[in-house]
Amino acid sequence: MKNSSQGFTLIEVMITIAILGTMTVLATQSIQQAIRSKTKIQEQIDDVSRMRDALRLLEGDINQAFHYRDVEQEITDLMNKKTLAPGQAPPPPLPSPPPDPSQAPRLDPVTQFVGADNNLNFVTMNNARMVRNMKQADFMEVGYSLKACKSLTGEQSSSQCLWRRSTSWVDEDVTKGGDEVVLLENVTEFKLRYIGKGKEDWVNSWRSDQGGDAATKGNFPAAVEISLTTERGSGNKKKKYSMQIVAQIRFPNNDEAKNNANSPGTANP
Repeated sequence: MKNSSQGFTLIEVMITIAILGTMTVLATQSIQQAIRSKTKIQEQIDDVSRMRDALRLLEGDINQAFHYRDVEQEITDLMNKKTLAPGQAPPPPLPSPPPDPSQAPRLDPVTQFVGADNNLNFVTMNNARMVRNMKQADFMEVGYSLKACKSLTGEQSSSQCLWRRSTSWVDEDVTKGGDEVVLLENVTEFKLRYIGKGKEDWVNSWRSDQGGDAATKGNFPAAVEISLTTERGSGNKKKKYSMQIVAQIRFPNNDEAKNNANSPGTANP
């Protein structure tokens, strides 16, 4: 009796192997493409996250900008300058409490706000206590600027970096002192604008110290507009990311009576 069962021929086996090989190559290419796409997307997410983190820290510092005013001294000066009736003798000045020899003399903090179009220096209450019961003030000096930095290999980076300066020592010059750290690399644009009472539109600088004008001297702005752009890669593979936010100062603590007298215009951010 003839055996009716037959196996695969050599041609069928070769065709099957060719089909399997082609499917394996296509599957491998698809997996590699998916891995490259995932890596590219993850790099974009990381770049945007780093930019958001830098902006979030800058916004938090600006939100809690600390403008110190000695309200007790202002009330005392107001009482001493009280309007008198014709022929009325001025009252004696309000007495000051005697100094306590066991305590150091009181030194009021100098809290200025000095900002230009690409750098910003001020005093903020955004000062976390890193160690329990550590003796430190609730406020500190901070500064943001765009400067060159070094890459991880130690060579000069071709792009600029966003630096943050901070110090717990608040002195008369709010633009100097403290330690600096890099917040963001590959920054191509760091632009700042300011608005507040006495300014009908955004301005490129704001100084509350003696270098300011009649509207800004002694006053903090109402808000700061921040424009930030980073760029990575080279040639046709450059990736650019841009963000813009408006950070409001929650408590400018300006002298409203002085503002109304010297600045008739009112600007809203």
